[in-house]
Amino acid sequence: MENCQIKLNDNRTLRYAEYGTKKGYPIIYCHGSQSSRLEMHYDLAFAFKKNIKIISIDRPGHGESDFNPSGTIRSFANDVDQLVDKLGIGRFSVVGMSAGAPFAMGIAHYLNQRTDKLGIVSGFAPLDAESQKALTKDVRLLLKIAKSFPIFLKMLLKMQNWQLKRNPNLALSNFLRIMSSEDQDILKNERVLGVIKTMFIEAFKNGSQGVAYEISRILVQDWGFEMKEIKAVSFIWHGKKDNNVPLEWAIKTNNEIGNSKLKIYPSQGHLIFFENAEEIFTKMLAN
Repeated sequence: MENCQIKLNDNRTLRYAEYGTKKGYPIIYCHGSQSSRLEMHYDLAFAFKKNIKIISIDRPGHGESDFNPSGTIRSFANDVDQLVDKLGIGRFSVVGMSAGAPFAMGIAHYLNQRTDKLGIVSGFAPLDAESQKALTKDVRLLLKIAKSFPIFLKMLLKMQNWQLKRNPNLALSNFLRIMSSEDQDILKNERVLGVIKTMFIEAFKNGSQGVAYEISRILVQDWGFEMKEIKAVSFIWHGKKDNNVPLEWAIKTNNEIGNSKLKIYPSQGHLIFFENAEEIFTKMLAN
């Protein structure tokens, strides 16, 4: 893994990490909520075997990327456009995990001419009255607070950040408690837990402002485009036992995107990435 950064046109710093082979096929990776560029599989032997270069980006206000007070999904796609230009990349595929899915979809939509394929893993979908019904009680409450009481969400995340700096294991435990029993089994793997702890701590390196803004001002609001407008060849992976993002959301996404295929894992939860990373990234290779 190599840590890198660029200066964007508005003078913000965009931090990213490169995994896999230096000159491999480029795949942009969009991390989940309360995460960072350090969200990646612990064993990337397949990336070297398949000649894949994974570019995982800290979104604005996460990790070491500067906060964007007027950030949107479209503005992040523009950030990525500048990044791939500076890296001399013409075409690429993009993968979004959980809350990173809307940003991956946005990249595929706004940068359609550069995107080969779109991958959605345990992906977030647009929040509306109908989609809320499928959520667990805990997640529905969190998203309701984010949408209707953003100041309260800001306070909660500030408290979490305070706890994270004093007792990271307790903060991590609270962060992971809503996950299904299937995911709790995955978390028994110390390498998986190590990745999640590292990415979680890094997300709040410069405070909670970016995380709070993204959840309340972007994820639960109008995204600025509709999923049916996405033209890229798309693949969706989802665990039936996912407590964080309901399977119904993956089905809705698959129905909305015209050129997509949905694969459901009957006995897996939200963390399917750690069980199926090779399959996911290999599918993203250009034909």
